[in-house]
Order: sequence, then C-alpha cells, then structure tokens
Amino acid sequence: MTADIISPSEISSELKRIWESLEGTNKMRASLFNLIFYTKKTARARYIHTISENVIEKFPSRVIFITEDESGNESYLNTRVMVTASPEGQNDIACDRIDIEVSGKHTERVPFVILPHILPDLPVYVIWAENPCVESHLFLQLQKLASRMIFDSESIERLNTFAEKLISFEHFEIADLNWARMESWRELLASTFYTKERLEMLRSTSRLQICYNAHESEAFCHTPIQSLYLQGWLAAQLNWQFDKVVREKGKWTLSYRADNHLIEVTLYPEDFPKLKPGCIVSVDLETQNQDHFSFGCNLDLPHLVSMRFSTLEKCDMPLKYVFGKEESGKSLIQEICHRGTSKHFLNLLQRLSQRKELFLCES
Repeated sequence: MTADIISPSEISSELKRIWESLEGTNKMRASLFNLIFYTKKTARARYIHTISENVIEKFPSRVIFITEDESGNESYLNTRVMVTASPEGQNDIACDRIDIEVSGKHTERVPFVILPHILPDLPVYVIWAENPCVESHLFLQLQKLASRMIFDSESIERLNTFAEKLISFEHFEIADLNWARMESWRELLASTFYTKERLEMLRSTSRLQICYNAHESEAFCHTPIQSLYLQGWLAAQLNWQFDKVVREKGKWTLSYRADNHLIEVTLYPEDFPKLKPGCIVSVDLETQNQDHFSFGCNLDLPHLVSMRFSTLEKCDMPLKYVFGKEESGKSLIQEICHRGTSKHFLNLLQRLSQRKELFLCES
C-alpha cells in the first residue's frame, strides 16, 4: 500500500499519528541504525528498494530512501512516511521509513529535509547506489553525515577512477557491495590455503581460471567485476606484478609476474540465467609443480561448492563447502556487520587505481 504524499514539515507529525494508531497492536518501535539510500529513478531502483526491505527485516532501522528523477522537466520534492514491520508471525518489531522523491533544483533541499530526522547517537550508513565519480551537491552533503559510505560498483563505468575516488575518502569508512558479494569465495580460498605448505603452493601459482556468470539483468550489466575483484585480491595479497591484459568478447586474459615466474589469469564468461548476474561459478588453480585445485558451484544449488585437489602422484577425495544462501540484501547486511574499512579492500583499490588499461568497465 502506497502512502500519501505529505509536506516535508509534516513528517514528524505523520509518524506520530501512525504510531498512535498502532497502540495496542504490540508493535515495538526499534532502530539500530540510520540507513540513507540514494538511487536514481531507473529500472534498477526496484532492486535497491528490495535490498532496503530485506535489510530492515534483520536490522530494524530508520530508513530514509531518496529517489532522484533526472528525466523530469519540472522541479519537485515529494515525501511519504510509513511504518515497516517484519512479515507477520516473525516478530512485533517495526521501524520508520521516509521516502523522498526529488527532481531538478529541489535536490539541493534534500539535506535540509533529512537532517531533522536522523536519529542521534546512532551510526549513519549511506548507501549511494550511483556512480560516486559523478559528484553532486547531495553527494557532498551526505558525506558530511555518514559514518560509513557503502557503494555499488555495478553503477560505475571505470574501475580505476572508482578506486581512485574511494581511496580519497579518509574521514569515513568505505565499502562496496561487489566486494561483499564475493566474500564467500575469499573465505573459501583463505581456508584452503591456510597452512604453510598450502600457502607455498598458492605462491607458486602458474595458471588461474575463473568462470563467471555473464548473464545480464535490468539491475546488473557489469558482470566481470566480482571475478576481477577476486583475481585482483589474490594479486594484491601475493604481490603479483601486472604485465599485460587482453580482452575479447567478455573473456579477460591477464598476465602477472612473481618470483621469476609467469602467472596467467583467465576470466571466462558463461551464461547461466538461473544464477545471479556476475557471480563466480568456478575457480581453477594450477601451480608450477602441476598441483591442481578446483572449486565449482552446483548450478542447481549454487551455495554448495565442490572442492578437488590433485597432484601428479595423487588425487584427494572431493570435499563440499557450503556458502551462505544468497538472498537480496545479503551483501549490504554483511557490510553493515563489518566494522572499519577492509585493509584487503584498500590494497585492492590501490592496485585498481593504477591499471587504467586493465580495469575498465564500460556501460
């Protein structure tokens, strides 16, 4: 049910009226954070709305959702308020939601509208779902309020300029949803190569192949980013030195040097309509001694990963690894749970910012 448009001056009184109408219904008002979402009025806005709804089911928060309409010829600022509760039967916790739709010159008024409605003494997470390299007055103002800025690199055009921009932010924590989306793969590789012996094998990598889902949707079109992140993370942590890259029809072939040997990295696009766009489907790694590590998702149950390890002399029994089941909003929940800015993520950004010829994602 869509709430009626009200004047910004009526936000507090309308919330009070709604809560008074809920007296006796056992609904408890709760807020763990201030969550400020910003997106443009495009087809992708529906995806961002779904994320916000799924997040507050787990973390009830004061939500301020800003949608900017850049296609309109008129300037306007519309506000709506509502109380959002978890699905019936789960619990009796509910939280406030303030929706702001804005266009034209009225965008400059948005900071003045939201400032009185930020709950004091609670963290302010700003989820900026658009390209941060395209600055605006609103973007600059929200930075001043944020204790943590969460971006989505799906919205960008060039990874190197995105990385440069994020590195420049020093007075608040930063995060990226695509970094969170491949966290399970980082944890899997870290748990596989945790011993000294296995780590030495990883250091002697000669070939790395990553298969990713190149199937696009209205919300996702930059499908190589997660696989670029994964190989870039390995390169940064193992101090591989970049040599060259070749791109052809979605396939990336990258060359690195490390300890006087070459490493060839290949990113293969495949089309899996039932899987999430951009997700990593398999990882195959071979060492100089022809030790082979293979990790592959079950296409019907993608949270189940088969792991195989073999050498020239032996082949171990296959193992199973279980990822957390994917759901809309999970990546944002992960970033809300994390504290600080990941040092591994910063190392990756430093690498990305230096590779203009390599990390280029065009819309």
